[in-house]
Amino acid sequence: MNSSVQYSLSSDRDIFAIATQMYVRLRRVSGRVMDVSYLVENHNYAQYIIDLALGTQDAELERYALRLKNLIQPEHEQAVQQQEYLSVDTATSAESNEDQISEEEVFKAQVPHHYIGALR
Repeated sequence: MNSSVQYSLSSDRDIFAIATQMYVRLRRVSGRVMDVSYLVENHNYAQYIIDLALGTQDAELERYALRLKNLIQPEHEQAVQQQEYLSVDTATSAESNEDQISEEEVFKAQVPHHYIGALR
């Protein structure tokens, strides 16, 4: 179990390193910026950034995007499988909790950790 944790940390470091390089190049080429720490956490966002980078037709961004895709693809497939497994088990409890949790509460729970001002 300890080796799987180290593998995850190692892959997160690699993803972070590639994402920071992509950040600089993407900003130079297209003027777009991205959230690197969110990219490491959310593989759907990472896939969006990969598609964006491939759309620029820049050779260096394409190389970074393909490296990033190779790193997140196996993890993303595992996460999807695990999420499907959990959604089957919690389908009934989620339906009862949806009535109690408003969209505003979900927004308030998600937003503060994305901004530096929340850290002060």
